[in-house]
Order: sequence, then structure tokens, then C-alpha cells
Amino acid sequence: MKKVPKIIIVGAGPVGCYLGQLLKQSGFDPLLLEEHAEVGKPVQCAGIVGRGIFEEMRLPISQKSILNKIDGSKVYFNGSSFDLHRSRVAYIISREIFDKELSSGLNIEFNTHLREVSKIKDGYLLKTNNGEYYADIVVGADGPNSRVRKSLGFSSDMKLYRGYQYRLKMSPKEQNYVEVHYVKPFSLFTWIIPEGNGTARVGTISNNPYQELNNFIEKSNLQAEIIEKNAGAIPIGTCQLVKNSAALVGDAACQVKPITSGGLYYGMKAAEFLADAIKEENLHLYEAKWTEEFEQEIKICLLARNILENMGEDVSKRIFSYMKDNVNLIEKIGDFENHSSILWSLVLNPRTYPTIGTLLMGMIKNPKFIMRSLFRVPR
Repeated sequence: MKKVPKIIIVGAGPVGCYLGQLLKQSGFDPLLLEEHAEVGKPVQCAGIVGRGIFEEMRLPISQKSILNKIDGSKVYFNGSSFDLHRSRVAYIISREIFDKELSSGLNIEFNTHLREVSKIKDGYLLKTNNGEYYADIVVGADGPNSRVRKSLGFSSDMKLYRGYQYRLKMSPKEQNYVEVHYVKPFSLFTWIIPEGNGTARVGTISNNPYQELNNFIEKSNLQAEIIEKNAGAIPIGTCQLVKNSAALVGDAACQVKPITSGGLYYGMKAAEFLADAIKEENLHLYEAKWTEEFEQEIKICLLARNILENMGEDVSKRIFSYMKDNVNLIEKIGDFENHSSILWSLVLNPRTYPTIGTLLMGMIKNPKFIMRSLFRVPR
């Protein structure tokens, strides 16, 4: 009989659990090691996902976690704003319920913290606080600060950003719209997300998220009871996905949208690619499929983010104003999971040329930044 490889997935978040379910469906019996006492806690995510999560995944995703459905966003920067409308563009989910539904029936060992993983002759030795484990294949689904990635020396150029969020007992005026207040278009921002049940999530990704969030709450006069506090790191960049018989997936692999910092859709699609590669006994098929489907998107959006982060406020204002003037185009061609389509459509629009000129002038003032951006090598 054909030997079934011993597979250990480090991390029982949604991506790790989805991968576990896919492998289980294919006849494998993966073991998941989770450092926390249960799945779904602590929460380290804003909890807004595109509807593709529920419509495009290979395995049916339970809708029990959906708290609210979103029809668009109200976008603000420096005293200016515009609205984007698209019916049912996104869902607000309970991450605890979402994760627990995905973990059902999986073999998970809780309170098991990975200390080190090392390559041995014919596999991997994982040292944890609960003893040692052996695996033929090891998968790091253990988040932005992945111990698997660090122990096995995967190459990466990721930068970690910090996020901080409160759940407040409050009801925004419009329950089906998300508010986005940019600190720096289009990378650093503060959000108000209505759960639709008298509760809202108010959080930020910024250079000083705790201070930024509290300043925003005070400035916006959001006098509401804090129900819960969440914090987490957001990896932006690229990462090596496969090394020998080890692989990374999800936040551990930096599979995050550079513009909005969302990672659930990318991570779950990557889990599908990885499950196929394991089944075919060729992990490099995973890397090839990821490159084919998402790498160009990531590269374009990383370049756009890098450019915008290094521009002065005058250039940022001009770009935001241009976006405001082209709301109809954005609504028409915008994709919740594919942001490069918007960038290309705007760049190819002749009305963009004056704005591109302003952007180029801003870049010329920073030649070191130009060299870093144009010759940036993802992997």
C-alpha cells in the first residue's frame, strides 16, 4: 500500500483549518498544532470579507458567521470624501464562529506552542512546549510572525504593519456601509464597520495604531462603551512559499492584499493550491499556481502602495481628488479581491494624465525611492 505522508499544519486559523479540511477530503489525516486554547480566539482581524469567500471556495463555507451585509463604503481623506456603492459587496463576519465552523472534525492539539522546527534526514522535527513531533511535510499557517518561516529560513521581504481595533456598543447611521478614513491613501487608514446588531468595529492600521485610534474616537466624538479590544500584525510584501518539503500559507506567506490589507480570500485560495500540490506529491506546483494566479496582482499593488506611501500630502490630495472624480468608473470595474483592475483602468484613462504628471513630479523629488521601487525583487 502507498504510504500516506505525515502532515503537520502549524496554526489552526481559518487558512490552516481550510487546508486541513481539503487534505482530509483527499484522504490525508493532518495534525494541526494550535498555540491557543481554542479556535477563533483571540481575534486579530477586522472581519470584513468579500462575498467570494462564500461563493468561490472549493468546499462550502457555512454562512452562520455572517452578521451583516455591506453595500459599499464612505471614503474620507483630509476633509474630502466620496461614496462607493455596490450591493452586497462584502460581509461582516464573526471570526470566532467562522473559524470554529472550519475547524469542525479536524485533529487539533491545543495549547501547543511551536518553539523550533528543524530539517532532519527524511522529514522534520518540531519541538513544542508539549514535546516533539515528527512530520514528512510541515506547513506554516502560523501567522505574520511565523515560527516555521523563521526556523526554516524562508526568504521574505515583508514589512509588518500594526493594527488595533475596538468593538464599541454603538450603531452607525448607515448599517450597510463601511467608513474608511485614510491616514495615508491608500495604505494607512481607520475604519468603522457596523456589525448590524448595535455594535461597531472601529480600528486602524497606522504607524501608531493605539494613539491613532484613540485620537480618532475622540475627534469623532464616538462616546460608546468598549466591549472588546483586538490587535494584530499585518504582513505586506512577498515571501518564498516552498522549501524542500515545507510550505507556508496565509499570513505566514504574506498572502495579503497590499492595498486593503485583507488576507482571508488569498489565504484560502492558496490553501486550495497547496492541497492540490500535496495530493500530486509536488509542492512546487503550489508555488507555480500561486505565481500564475496572484503574483502579478501582488506586484502591481505593492508598487502602487510603495509609491503612494512615499508621496507628500499635496500629491496624496491630488490622487484622492482624482479617485473622487471617477467614482462611477471605480464602481463599474472595481473588484473586491482584485485591485489592480482599478489601477489599470484609471491609468489608461486619458483624464488621469495630469494626475500621473503630479505623481511623477513627486517621485522625481525622491530618487532613492524610485530606485527601490523600480528594482524591487519580490522573491
